[in-house]
Amino acid sequence: MHNAVCSEIIKFRRNKMAWLGTLIIITIPLFMIWNRLVIDQQRKYMEWLMSVLMLNTLVLPIVNGFVITSNMQREYQDRTIRNILTAPVSREKFMAAKFAVWLLWYLISICLSEMIVTAGCYTLFPVEFTTGNMRYALFLIIQNNFFSFIAGIPILWICVKQQALFYPSMLATLGSAVLQAAGLQVSEELILPASVCPWTAVSISGLVEVDTFYYWICLVSIFLCGLVGFMGTIISFGNQDQ
Repeated sequence: MHNAVCSEIIKFRRNKMAWLGTLIIITIPLFMIWNRLVIDQQRKYMEWLMSVLMLNTLVLPIVNGFVITSNMQREYQDRTIRNILTAPVSREKFMAAKFAVWLLWYLISICLSEMIVTAGCYTLFPVEFTTGNMRYALFLIIQNNFFSFIAGIPILWICVKQQALFYPSMLATLGSAVLQAAGLQVSEELILPASVCPWTAVSISGLVEVDTFYYWICLVSIFLCGLVGFMGTIISFGNQDQ
């Protein structure tokens, strides 16, 4: 397993899309800081924070889907996947290592983004920069980022099913991003069905209180989506021929 993880780390380091994805993720808060300093200087703290969250919700799943699609498609296009399918190695370990390194890249990228958000809050809103406000802001963004990743795991399943194709996972990525963004605009009457859909539930979870019924529906929906996506990936790859 250690060798598989090390191999995947090397692949990710050579993946230009992964580097570009990290750059885009950290550019979001940098752009919002620049926008507040230069263009919209009257924007209040909470309005600025919600704008960061909205951009994050729209861009993050797209970048995440592009990165994992690029990584998996390269395996099929370069025929390196044949070594895995024909070699006496565990396919489950190979896919688990790829998933682990994908998650590691994601965590590093969003940690860098959170550091920039924190620095932005300190610079732009020194009065509002309190322990309580920052705890709430970081919890909201980290939760959104984490849930977005979980809800995006089925993209890996689609990547395995599509093999060398590109468009199926890209269409699914764009669709999930649109649904996550739409979740921020859901009316009160539609909160329940939106909580059941895992992609809109990503956004709904940040709009409702943690101790409410809707939050737990969101939680179950998102994690079931991730579990189904992961198990589907393992089973599909395990049954795949050359």
